[in-house]
Amino acid sequence: MPTNLGKKYLGYINRQFYIFIFCIFSISSYSQTCSQTLDFDFKPSQPGNGINWLQFPEFDLPFKIVYGGPSRYVNTGLMFKRGFTHLSNPNFLNLIPEKNRAFIQYSVAYTNPAQPWMTHKSPFNNDLSVSQKYWDTEITRMIGETNGKDRIAADIFVFDVETQLKSDDSILVLKNSSVVPQQFRSLTNQQFIEQYKRGIQELYGKAMQYILEKGKVTAQNVSSYSDTPILNTFINIQGKSWEAWKTDKSVLNYVCYDFDKNQVGGLAYNSQTFMTPSAYFYYDYPHPFAGEYLSYLLFQIEANRAWTNKEQMVFVWGKYSFNKEFVLKNIKPWMAESMAIFPFFAGAKGLWLWEDPTITENDMSNYEYFTKGLYRLSKYKNMFEGDFKLIETISARAYNETKKPIWRGVLKENKLLVVAHNPNAKSETEEAKVLVSYGNFSKEITLKGYEIFLCQFDLLLPTSIEPNINFTELKCFPNPTSEYIRVQFELKSASNFRLKITDILGNSLYNEEVKSKELVFDRLINVSDFQANELIVSIEDGSSIVSKKIIIAQ
Repeated sequence: MPTNLGKKYLGYINRQFYIFIFCIFSISSYSQTCSQTLDFDFKPSQPGNGINWLQFPEFDLPFKIVYGGPSRYVNTGLMFKRGFTHLSNPNFLNLIPEKNRAFIQYSVAYTNPAQPWMTHKSPFNNDLSVSQKYWDTEITRMIGETNGKDRIAADIFVFDVETQLKSDDSILVLKNSSVVPQQFRSLTNQQFIEQYKRGIQELYGKAMQYILEKGKVTAQNVSSYSDTPILNTFINIQGKSWEAWKTDKSVLNYVCYDFDKNQVGGLAYNSQTFMTPSAYFYYDYPHPFAGEYLSYLLFQIEANRAWTNKEQMVFVWGKYSFNKEFVLKNIKPWMAESMAIFPFFAGAKGLWLWEDPTITENDMSNYEYFTKGLYRLSKYKNMFEGDFKLIETISARAYNETKKPIWRGVLKENKLLVVAHNPNAKSETEEAKVLVSYGNFSKEITLKGYEIFLCQFDLLLPTSIEPNINFTELKCFPNPTSEYIRVQFELKSASNFRLKITDILGNSLYNEEVKSKELVFDRLINVSDFQANELIVSIEDGSSIVSKKIIIAQ
């Protein structure tokens, strides 16, 4: 066994060896782990053949993934070993463990006899006892469908209310309707709008409260479809600045607004344990708006993340919606694959792959592309466990406006996982350059067509030296050090440059812009107050960068 002195000497030798290896890498590119190609033969199924779950190796993810597709293609034994954690099709709920059940209660506001809330989305003059009788019937039905005996047995329970007028203009149209009692029509416009919003929020909240209490819903995870602080929006993302979307309370969905406290809240919001923003797709390629699907998807998550700490499970669909010329048509393969990956880089904790549970669809290839995306992401599932940081250098709102290729990152320890995609590509062969950077890391990625780039980079390795670099060898010594380092290098020609020192995660510790008229740079820097065990010293002049790693002796 080595003596203490021997241990100290061996430690020093190890550090020197590590520094030597590090310097070798300083003239090479970043090491990287990528999954651009699959380790199995992926083949989309032909129409009528269902979903070939068996082509995918078994895998799992640290997220809730809900399958809501047609029942004729359900195979829980295969699906729950291939990314999916829950099933929402009511025809199969009683055949799977309760922990794997996700349930939606549709048409919460629909009653017989019909109430103004149902017929005109009006909160005025409703008989709540009629609604309660309807909810009692629904509770009985849901207990039966989940085989819950005396309760609704599911792990995830989602209300689907969707009975509100969203804009002030549409609310004022209702003001002139005969279904509204005269005392409310006599209010000023502003008073009527607020009265309407308070009334609708109360109906939403009371419906949730009644069913949760009376129905004995024991689900640990409860939400209400798309009733989030920021309502689903596709056409007006650019109508406000990103700062306004994050801070201006006038953008908030009034169903999730506490009027008395002037903040996110209220009975409906407080009844939910997690949020369910939705992002469906409206335009097919080559429509000029088709490529906005990804910035729109990310915006729903990012904007809501600015207003709530509750976890988000995003509802997505494998078909286009709303527009008659595209509705019910399958989305493109890259759209299905990207929506399985990108939401988690924006902070989502789950995905609900929604489908009309009554259909028997022949072409199920979108589910295979979606599962393909989940499988690729599973290779890096550890990046989303424990402590990690989302890297968003450009907001989704800005991407929506600029139409540039989109990249997002997840940082954990010294690893940066990067996903990138050019949703606005004009063809399968068009190439686009994307500069990915964080701290001292900088990497230019070339995207071809609509590919979904997914790659992990090691930030401990330095940036590669460019052929036309203006700096000679960067010297930093002593190394290891406990107090001072001397930074020395020569320039081929006098120029301005920046001297930076960061920790290995890219946090800035020293930043100086140097306007040099000399060809030799020599600087002594005190690093004793830097709270880090390892430092990255770098010099850059806008076109090139050189870095060295410094060990702080303990």
